[in-house]
Amino acid sequence: MKTSKLSSGILFAFAALLLVGTPSGTARAGVPECGGIRLEDVASCDVRADVECEASCERLGIYTTSCATRLETVCRSECTLSAMPTCTDSCTVMCQGECDAGVSITCQHNCFGECVGSCSGSCAGAADAARCQASCEATCDGECDIQCAPVVDESCYVHCIECCDGSCTAQANMDCQTTCQEVQFEDCEREFQADCMGSCAVSGALFCDDEYVLSGAELPACIDALLARGLSVEVEAMVTIDTSASCSAAAAGAEAGPLGLGLVAVLGALGLRRRRRR
Repeated sequence: MKTSKLSSGILFAFAALLLVGTPSGTARAGVPECGGIRLEDVASCDVRADVECEASCERLGIYTTSCATRLETVCRSECTLSAMPTCTDSCTVMCQGECDAGVSITCQHNCFGECVGSCSGSCAGAADAARCQASCEATCDGECDIQCAPVVDESCYVHCIECCDGSCTAQANMDCQTTCQEVQFEDCEREFQADCMGSCAVSGALFCDDEYVLSGAELPACIDALLARGLSVEVEAMVTIDTSASCSAAAAGAEAGPLGLGLVAVLGALGLRRRRRR
């Protein structure tokens, strides 16, 4: 790791960035800068460092969302079933009726909500219900993103049809995705845990609703992306660098706000290097 000296001027600037608040808001689903994790409905996010961070990293269950999101993409190459006609055939009548009734339908929003309704049934009796639910939701998210991405300035009917088809495709691949992800889940969890623990004393790790999101080199860009989407990110500890490149935590209870968009530049100026997640 490259060492660097932290001047009082840079420390002050860094603290100022963390102490500016931002109104609470909602992040869009599947934030690319945050590993593609769906953060649409999270209530709060915070950056933890040092002891609290390490304690959080020790709980393997917190990696389910992160692993499911990553593994959905990995398994997509082998889970390529087309939507079942019995599912898509009902879309035409349903969508026509909904749109004629004046229901407001947005493909991206409605697709995920419709799709996850099948997850409880799909995961009934699963040995690890939480892991199955995460895999199911990640499958819905992935298929809906693909199906709905091109649909922007279209009619209600087009939005609804694409939404319905995306949900149907996800349901067709649900068993394949769940089985495929299960094989790699434990390795994924251990990898995330190692990355989380390794970052606690350096840059900290990001948690949303007490679920692990990411750590390491991607952290500043993820925070910037969340702030740009209006989500408040609480910074419980500020990481500083001493002349021996060891790190310590300070300044608890601050919030990162709009000026947090300069966080990447500040960290870059410090010459900080962090291990990237594989």
